[in-house]
Amino acid sequence: MPIRAAQTEDLGLRLVVLRAPPGMSTQEALDILQAADPGGIYDFDHVYDPSGGQTNTSGPGGAIAAANGAGARIGIIDAGVALDHPALRGARIQSRSFTGEATVAPSAHGTAVASLLVGSDGAFHGAAPGAQLYAADVFGESIEGGSAEAIANALAWMAREHVMVVNISLAGPQNRALDAVCRAMIARGLILVAAAGNDGPTYPVAFPAATQGVIAVTAVDAENRVYLSANRGPQIAFSAYGVEVEAAMDDGDYEAVSGTSFAAPIVAAALALRVRGAVTPEQAIAVLSADVVDLGAPGRDPIYGLGLVSQHGGDSR
Repeated sequence: MPIRAAQTEDLGLRLVVLRAPPGMSTQEALDILQAADPGGIYDFDHVYDPSGGQTNTSGPGGAIAAANGAGARIGIIDAGVALDHPALRGARIQSRSFTGEATVAPSAHGTAVASLLVGSDGAFHGAAPGAQLYAADVFGESIEGGSAEAIANALAWMAREHVMVVNISLAGPQNRALDAVCRAMIARGLILVAAAGNDGPTYPVAFPAATQGVIAVTAVDAENRVYLSANRGPQIAFSAYGVEVEAAMDDGDYEAVSGTSFAAPIVAAALALRVRGAVTPEQAIAVLSADVVDLGAPGRDPIYGLGLVSQHGGDSR
C-alpha cells in the first residue's frame, strides 16, 4: 500500500514509498510487484552509514591547500551541519532536512565534511572556501543511517538548485531505486562524488560509490599509503588525503578525522573548482587525471584509482 511519493519529479522519475500489507513480508511484496511489473524498479528502502569518524582531539590546522571557490556550487548529502561553528559562520551554506524532522540535527560527520569543503577559521580552511554549499541532512536524530528515500529526495533538491557537484560521504548496499536517481542526475551532466567505504581491503566499493558513473574516492595518509580500512575495487577513480586530517566538529572544536568520507570532499572541491557546465563522468575524470600523482601500480588500479588528486583548485573552463 502507498505511504508517500518521493520528491523526484524534477529528475523525470516518480518514486513511491510502499508498505507490505499485513501478513506479508517486504521481500514477498517485492517479488510480487516485480513479477506483475517486470519493467518497474522495486527495492527495499535501505539505510546508509557515514564513511569515517574522528580519531583524536587537536587544534585547528591548515592541512588543506585552499583555492577561491567563488562561483562554485557544491552539495553534500550527509548528516546535519553545525552552521555556528567558527569555521562555517562566514560560509555560504543552505541547509535542509530530508528526514521528516522540522530542523536539521547538527552532527560531527556532516560538520567535518562541510568544513573540509568551505570552512575558514584562521589557519584552518577547506578546499573551496567561498563556494556556495547546499547541505542535505538525511540522518536527523536517527542512529540507523540515512534512508534511500531521503538520499533520493536530497539529490532531487540538488538538481533543482543547479548544484553541479554533489559529495556523498555515505556507504551502504546497492539500491535499484537510488541507482536510477543517480543515473538521472549523471544524465543531466551533474557530477556525483562518493566515498568508497571503510569496511576493509577485502570488501568491494560500497554504494552509491559503486554505481556506474559515480566518481568513487579512497583515502590515503600523509605518506601516500592507502587507509587501512578502505574498501577496494575497480570503481575507485581517485585518492585524496583522508587520514588524520583536521576538521571541524559539531561541538565547536576541531579533531583529526580518518576515513574515505573525508577524502571524497577534496575530489568534489577539485571538480567544482575546475568544471563549469554539464559534463559526462568520463569528462570529469579527464579534468583531474592529468594532474594526479600516480600511486601504487602504474595507471588505474583498484587500491588508489588513477592516483592522488592535488588539493590546489583551479578553473579550467
